[in-house]
Amino acid sequence: MPTTRPNKKISTNELAVLSQSDLDNFINQAIVLRAKRRAPSVSQNESELLLEINRGLSPKMQKRFDELAEKIESETISQAERQEFSRLTDFVEKHDAKRIRLIGRLAEIRRQTFDEVMKDLGIGQS
Repeated sequence: MPTTRPNKKISTNELAVLSQSDLDNFINQAIVLRAKRRAPSVSQNESELLLEINRGLSPKMQKRFDELAEKIESETISQAERQEFSRLTDFVEKHDAKRIRLIGRLAEIRRQTFDEVMKDLGIGQS
């Protein structure tokens, strides 16, 4: 992964050339760094929770989910694809439920409300 000097801004073009795994790693490291700056004494447990909370779907799975969602929207989805989308949706819902539990655990560790942790992490903000 490219390294940067302090105060050097990273351009979107520089991020665009990273592989998906390098970009995911960069984002996870940035999230942990942001959390440490906000609360300098982030424990190992909190760091692990943050990494797990921010772990998304695999790029391949996310792409397929998006493709099938688009087919549903355009009403061009086959029955087999509809069943595949249903399985993927179940997986995503379980993934999101796990993420919610982890955010709750992080809130307990930090002695914050769930909403405060969500705000700290920049989740659900538009």
